[in-house]
Amino acid sequence: MAEDNEKVKSALEIALEKAQKLGGMSSDEKQKLKDENLESVGLALSKRYLKGLPVRDVEIELGKYKEDQKTIVTYLLSYLANEIDMGDPDGAERILEAINHFAGAPAAEKIGSLLNEYRSATEKAWQKNQQTLEAAKWRELARLGISGSAIKPAIEGSPEWVEARQQLHSDYQKRLEGIKSSLQAL
Repeated sequence: MAEDNEKVKSALEIALEKAQKLGGMSSDEKQKLKDENLESVGLALSKRYLKGLPVRDVEIELGKYKEDQKTIVTYLLSYLANEIDMGDPDGAERILEAINHFAGAPAAEKIGSLLNEYRSATEKAWQKNQQTLEAAKWRELARLGISGSAIKPAIEGSPEWVEARQQLHSDYQKRLEGIKSSLQAL
């Protein structure tokens, strides 16, 4: 993180030096530059957390930005939430731990519940459509003259199942986006 902060600080210093040479920066420009700096700190912390940095160390890093902690945490949560993959609820466990720590249990529970609901809905859709898709694939194979006990139709990649799964994913992704936006409002 020290390297990331040095890069950010040096970029900030360079921008300020250039601005001074050009006659100074307006307050809007200074605020924009400060926001960009805080955003890059939030991104760097989220990347480091995902690579294994413990939450307590994230807290230590945040301690360096006393008056800007809330803004940085907002960026941190935003970047972490964007890493959540609906298709991999187990992979979101570490992200949910950070969301729980920084945003509270209700936000983490909403996302965890949504991920579990998505997994359950996908399994139910698969069970509901599996026989129909398999029968359609058998008919298609028979029409092509392919048969035998060694044949097992691959329905996971069938256009019908892919479309059904994509629709389900899209519906749940929209719901996840709503929860993510509530994290940014903290």
